[in-house]
Amino acid sequence: MFLRFATEPRSSRRLLGRQEPQDLLGSRMPWILGSMAFWALLILLRLIWLQVVEHRKFHAKAEQQHTTVVPIPPIRGELRDRRGEPLAISIKVESLFVDPRAFYPDYKPGRGEERQWGTPNKKAAAEMAEKLAPILEQTKGQVLDKLLRKKTFVYLERHLPPTKVAAIRALDLDGIEFQPESRRFYPRGSLAAQILGFTNIDGLGQLGIEQTYDKQLAGLKGELIAPRDAHGKLLILQENYSQVPVNGASLQLALDASIQHIVEDALEEGMRLSKPHTAYAVVVDPQTGEILAMAGTPTFDPNHILPKKFRNRGEGELSAGEREELHREQERQKAARKVHPLEDVYEPGSTMKIFTAAIALEERKVHLGERIDCLAGRWQYSPKVPPITDTHRHGVLTFEEILWQSSNIGAAKLGIRLDPAVHYQYLRKFGFGEATGLNFPGESPGRMIAPDRWSTPTQYTFSYGYGLSTTPLQILMAGCALANGGKLMQPILVQRIFNDKGLLLKEFKPTVKAQVLSEETASLMKEALKGVITQGTGKKARLDNGVESFGKTGTSRKLIGGKYDPRRHFASFMGFFPVDKPQFGILVMLDDPGGDTTGGDVAAPLFKRIGDGIQRFRQTTPDLDREADLKLSLRDWPVSETDEAAVHVERGRVPELKGLSLKAAIQRVVLVGGVPRIEAMPGQQAIRVLAQSPEPGTALEAGTVVKLKAGNP
Repeated sequence: MFLRFATEPRSSRRLLGRQEPQDLLGSRMPWILGSMAFWALLILLRLIWLQVVEHRKFHAKAEQQHTTVVPIPPIRGELRDRRGEPLAISIKVESLFVDPRAFYPDYKPGRGEERQWGTPNKKAAAEMAEKLAPILEQTKGQVLDKLLRKKTFVYLERHLPPTKVAAIRALDLDGIEFQPESRRFYPRGSLAAQILGFTNIDGLGQLGIEQTYDKQLAGLKGELIAPRDAHGKLLILQENYSQVPVNGASLQLALDASIQHIVEDALEEGMRLSKPHTAYAVVVDPQTGEILAMAGTPTFDPNHILPKKFRNRGEGELSAGEREELHREQERQKAARKVHPLEDVYEPGSTMKIFTAAIALEERKVHLGERIDCLAGRWQYSPKVPPITDTHRHGVLTFEEILWQSSNIGAAKLGIRLDPAVHYQYLRKFGFGEATGLNFPGESPGRMIAPDRWSTPTQYTFSYGYGLSTTPLQILMAGCALANGGKLMQPILVQRIFNDKGLLLKEFKPTVKAQVLSEETASLMKEALKGVITQGTGKKARLDNGVESFGKTGTSRKLIGGKYDPRRHFASFMGFFPVDKPQFGILVMLDDPGGDTTGGDVAAPLFKRIGDGIQRFRQTTPDLDREADLKLSLRDWPVSETDEAAVHVERGRVPELKGLSLKAAIQRVVLVGGVPRIEAMPGQQAIRVLAQSPEPGTALEAGTVVKLKAGNP
């Protein structure tokens, strides 16, 4: 029997009602591909969002994580006197700073409050604080507070001395860095401190020239992008500026450092002899209006604004006794910073008589030699007001003798010959009642009321210096008009401004504000006022070597509680020399000198002391007005102890300085912890050190003054 096998294919059958695999794949493929395309589209859109729309945001976050922006202050411009001697310079120093993010391991970047700081690594911060505190002379808590402060840039200490910098570098600590800065330094210490002013720790001008010309001196700050390495350490590359700093301009002043020194010495002598509350003086060139010297007592050293014990400490960290001591020191500093010749106003008294006489002479209301009855020292010109009295019982005096003997009655009789409106307009032309235009902070305009408000005694009292108020500088500038042919000059304190390359940017030339008197009247007044010194109340002002001068004494009572106190007064003397063409106008003022003294008693001798000192200085320095050489720049001085200038110096010992350039000598003194004080040899430009005190090798405590006698051998 033969079996027959079927050869036809079997028909397909569904298994449990399910599709075959190929059918299943075909039905699901569109869904799979669609899902993949959808997710690919989402990813693409997300990438576009992150790379395009949010690119700046995340780039900024990356920058915050990997770089730090370090502010770079510019180097402040220099201040020099009219002969080029340095008065204020900026020397390179280093400041220590930290980026506290180094102690916050969970820090997440953001802007402002968006930053998430997390928990700090207090152990690491405490270890660093313990190492730094003794070097920085701060408590461990003070340093730790700065290390953990939630900011991206915190100074630990500014303007470190080289010894501290070296000690900190030796620790080789991660997370802290040094930033190059400049520190303001005043080589002459307190010389002209009230005029120069000073800067705060951030280099901002706080007084005087430093404040008035802060914008020009300061320059423009820059920014440095500092990347981080793999360990978070900053890599400060000097060329990686996002904004390049522009150094400040330098100012050449009209001040003469040698004359300023002469004036300050004279004021110290006046304080010692007469015991006034304060003493101050101004020296001006009458022909140009340039202020050659201006000083007052007490003064201060701008290199040391506060005692060391109060630095780097907030008031909350001080004890009650220390806070009281700090407040006393701040009050003392406030008084020492006052620029009395510009800020103080007073009734000028007898000094005003020369202007009354000059106006009357100009208006032809009087003539030289005219005799005027001074009524034996008492004039009851109106029954309703107190009489005018003189110190001495003078009878008939000539026009000149009224000035020599300083007669109130004679001056009043000259004054009332003038029309009140004319009298007032002349006083305004002399500059009374308005600021001098010196552009100096705190200058007072004085006070002078208009004729429509004058009472019966006003013109009488105006004539001998009461009823109006003025500043010492105002009255000296007015007096210069008698010395220069009748011109009221604009006072000048800054002669020239240079950029940091030494190019002249601006020059302040002499400016005539008004022609107040004719040359003839000014010349006649000069001759008349010579007798004040040769025959009158100013005999103690006579200069040595036969040098002729002219001037006027002044003694004005103070108004206390609405009444003039006979025991409280200002004593002054204003004088000019040499007579033929005055080059120096000097006003000396003593506020409340002891005893019943007059301007002729106590102020005139100080005029003589200053005038004789200037004469000696001129004999050895004929080239007084030569143009300053600003090519010597101190901005590129070395920074650290390892630089060339510090190779041969030992901290705490006076180095050998004789024969060195002034620049190198000052740097060495600063490096060993001393304070250089420059004394220029008369008649020589301060180029090299000719002598020093203390001697080389002497033990030197921090802050000790090292005197350098500099000249041009």
